[in-house]
Amino acid sequence: MLTVCSGSSIDQQSNNASLFNLVEQINVPAGAGVPPGGVVPLEIHAYWQLEPEEVGRDFWLRFVMLATSGLETSSNPHRHRVVSPRFRTRSVGLPYPPVIGGYSLRADWKFDDEEEWQRAAAAWPVRIHVVEQIADRVTH
Repeated sequence: MLTVCSGSSIDQQSNNASLFNLVEQINVPAGAGVPPGGVVPLEIHAYWQLEPEEVGRDFWLRFVMLATSGLETSSNPHRHRVVSPRFRTRSVGLPYPPVIGGYSLRADWKFDDEEEWQRAAAAWPVRIHVVEQIADRVTH
């Protein structure tokens, strides 16, 4: 599973995760520049299930905003140590693409000893949408 949200919480008793405000569209004011660090401060949650022989290996993960045109904008890769067949990751910072429009957030992964990235089947839709600022109006 792959999703984007504004925040999350993990219950210490049950280890269940709660996700807050799932995000599918980011409204950007007209003329706004690229956010600091080139990322939108949102959480990306990815949930994985591995085969027994994959457990205990170092795992690299990066997130990619994929446009319908094929344009890709990726995050910096992060290393994880997989200690169980099921695990979840939470990363902060959605890669901000250079072009406004519709994207599919994807996850690329590889094990430490592999050269080629593999793309997971899971995807999350994200639309970067420009909104015009409306001047303050007096209403009665």
